[in-house]
Amino acid sequence: MSRSSIVLAPSHLAAIQNLLAQLGQQAEVRCAFLGDLSGQELASWEDRTHLDVASLAALAAGDLMATMEIAQLLGGKRTCNLIVQEHDDMTILVSRVGEGLFVLLATARDVPLGWSRLAIKRLAERILAIVGKAAMTPPPPAVNDDFVHNFAARLDNIW
Repeated sequence: MSRSSIVLAPSHLAAIQNLLAQLGQQAEVRCAFLGDLSGQELASWEDRTHLDVASLAALAAGDLMATMEIAQLLGGKRTCNLIVQEHDDMTILVSRVGEGLFVLLATARDVPLGWSRLAIKRLAERILAIVGKAAMTPPPPAVNDDFVHNFAARLDNIW
């Protein structure tokens, strides 16, 4: 994975870290972090010190990019503002921040989904207000026309 092309001032990172820590003080929040769509973690808060936030950021970015590509392949626009995953013991929400960033929030399963949705929406808005234009770099297409053409040609050669 490439390094993030987004550069944030130390004061911006401190402000975002503070927002994440404030959210983390809420009941049953397990972790929250900001990443970019290349899969790089930029700021995080977690209730445990053993989480592999770097891997989580890469996987969350991939999930968001895959969801955007699915929408495009189904004829929709390449936008996705929120992904909600409901697991046995937790709920995970991933929300875009601008065009090139995302925030992930994981809570215990018994936290009301409405609260989590509102919390992540407010968090994304506050982060966007801090980072401004830095969040507006759109993600690259996961599958471009050249790839699709070359892939189809290779399949044709096999058969």
